Formats: sequence, C-alpha cells, structure tokens
Amino acid sequence: MRPARTGSARSVAALALGLGLLVARPVRAQEQNSPVPNNNDFAIDLFQGFYLGPTRVASMGGAYAGYAEGTGGIATNAAAPAVRGPYSLTSFDFDVDASISIPLYLGENDDVDNSGERDADYTRYIYLNGIGQLQYGPFGAGVFADLQRYELSFPPDEQDTTVVTVGRYHALGGWRFWGNQFIVGGGVRALSLSISSPESELSFTGFSPQVGFLVRPDWMPFRIGATYRHSVSASILIGDEDVDVDDGNRRAGRLLLPREVEAPWEVELGAAIQVGARPLNPEWLDPAEHEAELREHYERRMRAREQAMNRQLASFPPGEARAQLRAQLNRARWDADQQDAEEYRRRRERLRDERRIRAQNWPREALLLVLDLVLTGPVDNAVGLEPFLSQGQTRPATPCPVIASGRSVDYSPRFGLEVEPFPGWVHTRFGSYYEPQRYVYATPECEDRTGRQHFTFGADVKLFRTTWFGLSKEVTYKLQGYGDLAPRYQSFGLGFGVWH
Repeated sequence: MRPARTGSARSVAALALGLGLLVARPVRAQEQNSPVPNNNDFAIDLFQGFYLGPTRVASMGGAYAGYAEGTGGIATNAAAPAVRGPYSLTSFDFDVDASISIPLYLGENDDVDNSGERDADYTRYIYLNGIGQLQYGPFGAGVFADLQRYELSFPPDEQDTTVVTVGRYHALGGWRFWGNQFIVGGGVRALSLSISSPESELSFTGFSPQVGFLVRPDWMPFRIGATYRHSVSASILIGDEDVDVDDGNRRAGRLLLPREVEAPWEVELGAAIQVGARPLNPEWLDPAEHEAELREHYERRMRAREQAMNRQLASFPPGEARAQLRAQLNRARWDADQQDAEEYRRRRERLRDERRIRAQNWPREALLLVLDLVLTGPVDNAVGLEPFLSQGQTRPATPCPVIASGRSVDYSPRFGLEVEPFPGWVHTRFGSYYEPQRYVYATPECEDRTGRQHFTFGADVKLFRTTWFGLSKEVTYKLQGYGDLAPRYQSFGLGFGVWH
C-alpha cells in the first residue's frame, strides 16, 4: 500500500471470491529524469511481486504460513521445520521436495515486473527449488533454496542481453512445545544476485535473520502462524575487476552501481481452517512417549537380572568357583537379554504399526482453507532491477517511465483451497493473490496504476511406492503440477515429492 499523491484517489482492488479488499495508495513521484540517480547513493529494490515457490504453496496462491506443515512450510514460516504431521511416525524423520517452474509468455515482452509496460524481453526464464527437512524429537531443521535465471534485453537492442541469476536460501531450526501445539523457529535467509552482461560480471550477496511461530491446538479445526524476515542488504560486491571509478562514482561498463541490493523486510501472517471429517490437528503421538512404558519394562527386567546375578555371586567367596559361576551366569543373562531384545523389537514394531494405522485411517474427506497477508517493507531511495539494467540502453518511448521503487509498505492478501476429489489418489488446489504495484512514475497521468490479481491452481497425483532398492525406507511418491495466471503473466510448474 502506497501513500496518497496529490490529485489521486484511492483505488480498490477486490480479492477473488470476495475474500478481502486492498486499497492501493500511490506515492508522489520525485522529479527525476533518469531511472537511477546520478551517483552511487541508491539501492536496487529486489522485490518480487509474483509468487514462485514450492509447488503445493504456489498452487494455493502462496498462502501457507498459517498451515506450515511439510516441506512447503519451510518457504513460508520459520517454525515449519519442527511441525510434525500425522504421518510422522518415528522420533527421527526426514522429507525432501523439488520442483521446476517456467513462466510462459503468451504475448511478446510480457510484463514480468508488473510495471504496466511490456518494455523488456524476458527469455529462457527458469525457476528451480529444492527443500530438505530433518526432525529429531522436539527439534526440526530445514533448508530451502531456489534459483531464478533469465535473460533480459530491451528492444530494439536485442543483442545486448544480460543474464540475471537470483538465489534465495533459507536455513531454519525450530522447537515444538506442549506436544505439537506451539512451535517456534528461526534462522537466516540469504540472497545472491548475479548479473552477467557483455561489459561486466557482478555478484551481490547478503543475509539476515528471520523468526516465526505456529499455534496448532490439538483437535481444533484451525491454526495461526506468522513469520518476520528482516531485510537483506546484499552489499558485498564480487567482480571488482570490472568496476571503474568515474567522477567519484563506481561503474561497471554502462551500469552506475548501487550502494546495495536489498530484499525488503517481510511480515507474513497466516491462518488455516479445515472443515470435513478429517481432523486438522490430531494429537501427535510422540514415539518416545508412546514407547516409554514398553522400554522401561524391559530396562527393569535387565536391571533385575543383573541385581540377581550380583546377589548370587556375593554368596561365593573369591576364587575359582566364583569365577566359574560368573561365567555361567553371564551366559544365561546374555541369552535372556537377547530374547528380551527380540521381544522388545517385535512389540515396539507393533506400537509403530498402531501409529501408522491411526494416521492412515483418518478420513480423507476435508476442505482446507488458508489465508495469508504479506506485508513488504520500503527500500530507501531505490529503483527496480529492470530500470537499473536498462541504463544506457535505447528504449522505446513509454508514457509511464519508472523512476523509483519501494517507497512504502505494500500489502498482498492471499488465499487458497485444497480438497481431494478422489480420496487417497488426487489432491486439487486453487488460490489467488494480489501482486502490489511498487513503482513510482515520472508522469502524473500514470499515478492511478494498481497491482494485478493472480489466479492459481494445481494438483498432486499419487504415483508409486518404493524403497529405491533398499536404500531408503518405503515411501509413496507423487507428481505435482501448478499454474499461475495474471494479466501479462503466466507461469506453470512441475514437482516431485512424497505423497501424504
């Protein structure tokens, strides 16, 4: 949301299905005749309005912070690594996920950065992400990494192409309390930006902290979660050999360099509500607690045998007879311990089967609704990445030249729905989110431009169950797909993960 400019009125964009209203208030443009200042005292606002992330999250409009379960939660809530799902049956558990997305441009020079102009040509755009999650006892750790790569050029100078690579990385740890009802987490997020042009090779890197929580009351049909991500200032410049100083300002070829590249701070608030026969928050059976009585029973039997052996040995004086008796008793205790160990293993496996059957027998019929609100902070004296890269390029005249970006806080309401039309075989999802418009224009007539609404959809299809030739535990896998459609933007993706 952007502060009101003189002579402009507040414009209202309705969220799909009437789930909310967003009031967009533009900001008065500063008087500038160039897309960047004439010195190095400016930043690049590395804000991304359209959502790219794990397939399940993307198909639900990016609304996931209030659900935060599974690998997808690691991208939206810092507490997610420690959240246990009902399918988690052992004290130690792990999960992995990966996907690929390719924004497709059905028209020439689609408006990827949502400036309102089809003034740049994005080609060979590809997005990859991978997620890993480990859990042990109350602790959980997760990593999420994604990479965007594309080629950017500005007509009519199509030969002067810049290759841009943006990397985002999250390393998180979390701890659960009161069973699985309250989870907190934190960690770091890192940013990398690589720019490869005919004149220079530049890289920026930086990192910052993030924290989050999830409230998940047992047997209640709702969850609430939130995450704060501090701004990342990527001010470390790699590639100084390509940098020249001209009139006291640093340049790399035609590019006047910024003081920093900044990913603005974010606050993500979320809620999840589920209706239907399937419970959203069944009480999680902690394997350590579930098996504690059985384990203590056999430990008592082992201690009792040892104590009985010691009492019997104490009745014999030291010597050959006592040594022979010790050897005999040790053999008998070893045999009894081995029998107990095998019996304990069988009974422990039955308890694990109880947990597995419990998880598998929950009804599948349910409708999950997720709601998010993402607040994105301002960046001081900043421009967008596209205007920065267009320096020195001959560009077609546009009635609305962009001169700044990220002057104030922006809001992005999001929602998603998930249901199983064929229980146990197919998940389907739908969602929508609002992409805010963060730009400031040189022309007053362009001040009424607002963001755009995205509509998302996706599905999971159950594939096969395997141990990969005994290299892992037996797991059922799935194929995922999603789509994201908006004015002047389209994206589709595929993923491969574990079916739950």
